[in-house]
Amino acid sequence: MKKFSLLFFFIPILIATAQNLDSLYNRFMQVKGVTQIINQQIISTQEEAVKCSFGIVNQTKLNYEKFTALQKKTLSKLLQRPASDTSFLTPKGKFRIHYTKTGIDAPGYDLNELAKAADSSYNYEVNILGYPPPPKDSGEGGDDLYDIYIQNLSSEYGFTEFENPITNNTYTSFMVIDNDFSGDNYHTHGINGARVTVAHEMHHGIQIGNYIYRASDNYYYELTSTAMEEFVYNDINDYYYYMGSYFRNPQRTFSSNDGYNIAIWNLFLRDRFGVDIIKRIWELMTGERALKAFDEAIIKSGSTFKAEFNNFGIWTYFTDVRAVPNKYFKEASNYHHLINPLMVTDFTNPTSTMNVSSEAVSNNFLQFNDKSSPANNVLVSLISNCDINGGINSPITNTSFVYTLSSQPISGGKKIINGYYSNLESQNSFLFSESNIFNDIPVNEGRISTEEIDYPFPQPFKYSANTQLFFPTSSSGDGTAELYIYSVDMTLVYSITKRILVSDKIVISWDAHDANGNKLATGVYLFVTKSGDKIKKGKFVIYND
Repeated sequence: MKKFSLLFFFIPILIATAQNLDSLYNRFMQVKGVTQIINQQIISTQEEAVKCSFGIVNQTKLNYEKFTALQKKTLSKLLQRPASDTSFLTPKGKFRIHYTKTGIDAPGYDLNELAKAADSSYNYEVNILGYPPPPKDSGEGGDDLYDIYIQNLSSEYGFTEFENPITNNTYTSFMVIDNDFSGDNYHTHGINGARVTVAHEMHHGIQIGNYIYRASDNYYYELTSTAMEEFVYNDINDYYYYMGSYFRNPQRTFSSNDGYNIAIWNLFLRDRFGVDIIKRIWELMTGERALKAFDEAIIKSGSTFKAEFNNFGIWTYFTDVRAVPNKYFKEASNYHHLINPLMVTDFTNPTSTMNVSSEAVSNNFLQFNDKSSPANNVLVSLISNCDINGGINSPITNTSFVYTLSSQPISGGKKIINGYYSNLESQNSFLFSESNIFNDIPVNEGRISTEEIDYPFPQPFKYSANTQLFFPTSSSGDGTAELYIYSVDMTLVYSITKRILVSDKIVISWDAHDANGNKLATGVYLFVTKSGDKIKKGKFVIYND
């Protein structure tokens, strides 16, 4: 069957200007298969073609009233369900599949296999993983079953389109998938392309039907749906083909990725904490941005985002020829990409220094080649910028740091390995975490941090910017510590015994709410932590802004 080849680019999801609206309009017209002359330039911020038009289609719907009268006249005809002449139910009765028997949209794969794939996706995502099913659509498409439409999409695998609001931020929806997945624009062809697309799009229906639709976090919608392809169909592996842009640019802020290229983040979380952490993130997403949901879900799992994001960076280093059997990503040897260092320099004894302007929530790999050593040592320092608030800001926050590698001890620095010492200097050094890889071997991997601090952070704590306060404590035999919060007149505000969090500091966390779940008034407070017979105490400030 003839396919029309078009190169599609990612455009920014947040629409603000007339030029952006024109770009969105033109892009939507392409998704709908309308041939036209593109007068406005679509600026590409990604190197890969779009896999799923979920963001393009739904942003067009949300911005409908902002388009010109002529554009709205055209859009009104296209913002409807696709036409079809035939439909049937899947064997388990969960979906209605719509298609046309002849013409350019006619299916080019076995529809019985597609029906089985749809039911399998439903079974895995709803019955096994425990997600709520996409909500019923009040008879749209002929009944209350979830509707799948088959069309010639030319380039994209598919999209999920929201329809009727359930709440302010949730919607009923339907999905559209390509009719044959043939041609050079598809990495996975035929029925296997259809299988992973149904798994991908069904989770979009779950996301916007039961949790929230928030355009500013579109990357996590795509990230989750792309990872879901791997969860449901482990042997197809279409997600391999989108990873390259992340491996080339790990220093780019995490939320600026398109999502397809970082599906491995959810694979990492699953392998570290179990698959339920992803559902926990979606539950938290209803009230907070994706990056903050990561942070809170990881804390509830007994770690910190600061520790795990750096750990994720280590996992991404050991892929392709550096893959280690039975360690890190299970399919790492099949990831034919190697992480690209931000900076590479020859180490000049006794010190070498790098000045870095780091984007928020990014992994910065700094490579030092020691050609003066007998073994031509290579040391890679992974500096993770874990500024969650800066990663949510628009524009994204950059934070500068100076990183020094030395053959001699540095005041205020740390020993990496015999003969190598490092120091990271920044006005916001608490935002960073560091790990090191020496001749492709992680240094001190898995060693529990024994660094004790005497101060809480962040300070001051602001409800508008922060979700958790961290208090210093000491290690204990049972891994727990007691926390007591007092007002300045020594009234007990809150107390709890919690698990100690292990990252680069030994701390215990608190969400800054009293025993009744209320926020505290602006002011100075006192804390006491007790682990075994060791006590730490001090003052901290809360701004209820």
